[in-house]
Amino acid sequence: MGKLIIINPDVQLRRTEYHWHAMNILVGDIGGTNTRLLFAIINEAGDWTSLNEKNYDSQSFTDFTEVLEKFIAEHHIISPIDAACFAIAGPVKDGTVAVTNLPWVINETQLEKILCTPQVKIINDFLAIAFGITELREEDMVVIQTGTHSDYGVIADAAVIGAGTGLGAAHLTYIDGNYHAFSSEVGHTGFAPENKLQTLLLLWMLKKQSHVSLEMLLSGKGIVNIYQFLMLEQGVSESLHIADEMSKNDPAQVISNHALSGDDELCVETLDLFISIYGAAAGNLALNYYPVNEIYIAGGIAIKIKDKLIAPSFINAFDNKGLLTSGMKKITVKLIVQEKIGLLGAIAKLKSVYL
Repeated sequence: MGKLIIINPDVQLRRTEYHWHAMNILVGDIGGTNTRLLFAIINEAGDWTSLNEKNYDSQSFTDFTEVLEKFIAEHHIISPIDAACFAIAGPVKDGTVAVTNLPWVINETQLEKILCTPQVKIINDFLAIAFGITELREEDMVVIQTGTHSDYGVIADAAVIGAGTGLGAAHLTYIDGNYHAFSSEVGHTGFAPENKLQTLLLLWMLKKQSHVSLEMLLSGKGIVNIYQFLMLEQGVSESLHIADEMSKNDPAQVISNHALSGDDELCVETLDLFISIYGAAAGNLALNYYPVNEIYIAGGIAIKIKDKLIAPSFINAFDNKGLLTSGMKKITVKLIVQEKIGLLGAIAKLKSVYL
């Protein structure tokens, strides 16, 4: 494999003229469904320009190295990379991560050899999302609840939660002029029901699982689990054409589409229950870091069901925390609609380390 190239010749001219070193960076957002890669150049002020970018179907590759090789070959990239950062769905330990929902193991040392650079960082995908919050513009977010915290000019204390192929969360703080992010494995914590229907859902799940994690309900697979519970345990009728459509396409997407259009009772009830569980879980996350100024909702599912999330049921479940309900209403809650938040976070991480 060759070394990476600067595609825009004007970049080299600016380097010589202004005597600063522009960095070539490679960042990625790797999940069980999609792998996004971006090759860019960044200056000493932290401004960056995309040179090449592409999304890949993660399930179509045997390992991450294969994706990297394809990206480099497709874009004829042959000039050196100064630094790289990859946001990956899974717990990172000692520079290594086994990707959740993929049979991939990714290691920093391995990537340093492949990319011919000693500057490779692997971070948890939700750690990246937390850092990415600092790069967002107003149009990248939708306010679900306007809180009452003081405006410090920076994000003083925030947490993010998001459902997609799995469920993740992270905490972002601002200390001594720098942002610090902390990852978690909240998706594997136990599901805590909030009402009778959710309790029946838990009992139904416990017939099949010794541990019912939050991720089993707040994810694409979770939507399907809720759908089956309402059909098999609660007796809500399934439409034959919906069942046929689910056999040919992503079931969670089919359910969500019909729930949003409102043309199928079972799908509507499934998404309503999903959203009430989601709101309560986001509220629990806020309590874990309480008092926290802001909560961000991320993940691929949130963007697709935006109209449902900004409806009252989500925030009502978020705020419903007994003695702390009034405090919950003071927390600003925002929905991230920027699909490249993981890439932005990887860039932000490189900025914090190298600039």
